[in-house]
Amino acid sequence: AFLLNNQEEEKNWECGYSCNPLNIVDLIVDIMFIIDIVINFRTTYVNINDEVVSHPAKIAIHYFKGWFLIDMVAAIPFDLLIYRTGSDETTTLIGLLKTARLLRLVRVARKLDRYSEYGAAVLFLLMCTFALIAHWLACIWYAIGNVERPYMEHKIGWLDNLAIQIGKNYNDTNANSGPSIKDKYVTALYFTFSSLTSVGFGNVSPNTNSEKIFSICVMLIGCKYIVQMLQPLYK
Repeated sequence: AFLLNNQEEEKNWECGYSCNPLNIVDLIVDIMFIIDIVINFRTTYVNINDEVVSHPAKIAIHYFKGWFLIDMVAAIPFDLLIYRTGSDETTTLIGLLKTARLLRLVRVARKLDRYSEYGAAVLFLLMCTFALIAHWLACIWYAIGNVERPYMEHKIGWLDNLAIQIGKNYNDTNANSGPSIKDKYVTALYFTFSSLTSVGFGNVSPNTNSEKIFSICVMLIGCKYIVQMLQPLYK
């Protein structure tokens, strides 16, 4: 959701793929996924007879029948393979293909019961998932403000309030005006964390109807997730 402005995009285009730190992080994640695939071909499993299978051929067949396809799609560096194609359709396709990585979270959820007796481990995993959900919600929160802003007669959205607070006002004649990407992301993440864990502190508040509806949804998600996080501690 947090897109670069035109000048930053042109700068990254001239500099190359490695100039953007996010591209490097994405490439490291792809490499880790590929290593994970190799490890899965050498990882034993328990069959229906509760026997540990260690034969490489049987392990490979079991993996091919299971999560191999999803893991392979998640590990392919699509953005690197078709870098600089310059097509919006291609960018959308890359985003859809990379969502296959989210399916790998199902594997983690299925294995949580195995470690349910270790309260600290489960709590740590739930906190990591909580942070991931907060990140996704922060992206949606930014997208709502960014989409609504050009059509508002009175600029009352959270992005305009942020611009006033930090002294970086928007100028409709200058596309590069307003808060930086860093300011927007940190503020959006702060809002989602404070709304998920409480009802917020008011310094970042929803003003439009869309922002208020989204805030209600975030609070409901926070209530459900906090209860889920506390359950392992009382078992």
